[in-house]
Amino acid sequence: MDEAVALLLIRSLFAGWTIVRDECGDWRATCCVVVSSGDIGGLLEALAAVDPDAARRAVSLLREC
Repeated sequence: MDEAVALLLIRSLFAGWTIVRDECGDWRATCCVVVSSGDIGGLLEALAAVDPDAARRAVSLLREC
């Protein structure tokens, strides 16, 4: 998946979070805590761990598609 498209998708699925790609190319998400990862899969795992409700909503929305 194109990184720009992935960023838009993740931002819409985790609407309460500010999600960016930093100057080093790492993925970073900020809400009540900051999580980061060198790849998108790691960021999604971290988001699911710290915000399981948002992860469940994201899975539910994706299943509807």
